Amino acid sequence: MFRSSYTFRSEEEASMLLFDSIGWEQLDSPAYSFNGQNRTERSCVIFQYTLSGEGRIEIDGVVHRLTKGKAFLVTVPSIHRYYYPEEGTEPWEVLWLNLRGPLAISLWNQLTAHCGPIIELPQESVSIDLLWNTFKDIQVHEERDLHLLTGKVFQWILSMEKYLKKPNSLTTFIKNDKLHAAIQFMKEDLHNNNLSLDDVAAHVGVSKHHLCRLFQKNINLSPFEYLKRRRIELAASKLKTTDLSINQIATETGFDNASYFGKVFRSYFGVNPSTYREQDLAFLTKHVFFEN
Repeated sequence: MFRSSYTFRSEEEASMLLFDSIGWEQLDSPAYSFNGQNRTERSCVIFQYTLSGEGRIEIDGVVHRLTKGKAFLVTVPSIHRYYYPEEGTEPWEVLWLNLRGPLAISLWNQLTAHCGPIIELPQESVSIDLLWNTFKDIQVHEERDLHLLTGKVFQWILSMEKYLKKPNSLTTFIKNDKLHAAIQFMKEDLHNNNLSLDDVAAHVGVSKHHLCRLFQKNINLSPFEYLKRRRIELAASKLKTTDLSINQIATETGFDNASYFGKVFRSYFGVNPSTYREQDLAFLTKHVFFEN
């Protein structure tokens, strides 16, 4: 096999889970940089695994090194940026997979809720082996059946879930139980515009001052900023995947009114929610395939 990348296109844009693209690439230029706030694909998720060399990903202001065996799981759009570092001295070799659809988002959220967005997998693991087999099916065997490929990807997701839920296989992205509980509580109550710092602190059994220290120490954000970012990410997803009005989306994502929602949204994405909803941008890969 040789390094390359492949994208599939289908009329089934509304499918719950659909294979989008896969690639094996070697990167060595700082020009390689993708910002999750600027990519406007609908309901997309990304898995990227480091085979050799080193890259970086910044999530919520925290930079993580992506060395051999490490991977990231992110949704698009969301607040992240992955890139080849300017100080890089050797190529960053990666194997990546993109999926799309509401179920893809849901499955990604379940995985990251359990292990965080940065994971570590042995190259001989079942999950990586399944990805290589899928890549081989496309490149060597010229597989073009999108439903068959989607089935293989679902099998891959199940293998990931099984591996990540083994004892002692978790990453150290969230080491503190109180912090993890606070984040889960906030994610489950994003729609509540009355949610306060006191509510979160009381739920996890710490003072609000201690809670603030936990957030700042571990993810370099205040609890309020973390909550705001998760709300904006959810809103961005709803703008791309539903026909809900701007007012409805504002309400369902915990903002007091559409005016305030619009102001906050623009501060993150540089455009108002209506303009963002109309934007479209495809993943960039070397090949584009249409389903038979």
